[in-house]
Amino acid sequence: MTTHGASPAQTAAWNSERRAGAPTVGWFVRRSALWAGIVIVAVVSACALYAIASGVGTDNVHAAPKASAHPLKV
Repeated sequence: MTTHGASPAQTAAWNSERRAGAPTVGWFVRRSALWAGIVIVAVVSACALYAIASGVGTDNVHAAPKASAHPLKV
């Protein structure tokens, strides 16, 4: 098939593509931001879960008896 004045279809798709195929700095920044966001969400979730779990049932901890009422017999 002959084309007059137009670029071949096979090379037209690769004009804007890099020949080396190596990732760019922008690609690393986007990938790092994605992982940083995932890690931040995980840490915040873990801290919130710890705060919720440690706050439940600890209101009367200071009122716990210091010594047992009956001595233990072995």
